Amino acid sequence: MSADPVTLAVASFAVQAVGTYQGIQAQKAQNKAIIREYETERKYNQLKGMQDANDVLEEARRKRKQNLAIVAGSGYNDDSRSFLSTQSEIDRIAQKDIANIKINTARGESKLQSQIYSTKVMGKAQEFGAYASIASAGLKTGAYAKSYKTRGQYDNYYDPLDPGQTE
Repeated sequence: MSADPVTLAVASFAVQAVGTYQGIQAQKAQNKAIIREYETERKYNQLKGMQDANDVLEEARRKRKQNLAIVAGSGYNDDSRSFLSTQSEIDRIAQKDIANIKINTARGESKLQSQIYSTKVMGKAQEFGAYASIASAGLKTGAYAKSYKTRGQYDNYYDPLDPGQTE
């Protein structure tokens, strides 16, 4: 059993198109998984930033309490200049640390957002390229089939898309 070259070309195109389409679907699934991983990393990054900020605030509260205990034990008033200065320095350091934590969290968030965007854009570009490849292969196969037709090898072939041809 043998097949003519046009039939083989059409079969080859069909197999190639199915393979390319399956590749598109696999790439889409992979990109979705990558984006889910980035989203999970973003949530972790946000949670870590909140935990670090809470740890700084907790440490600042502990230091303020220690300062109050020291002042109370030494007989100073809780409105003394030394006490108030130490308390405000503890607060200033805590606020500075929290600001740094927010900057680092925002930086990590920005990087992850950029990676998500890049993954989406590259996925769309790859998908478009694959569909263009399928279309190109289809056109090439069609041109190949027409070249055989113009050689007279398929004079009895009926093309339903050719309006000038009758059965």
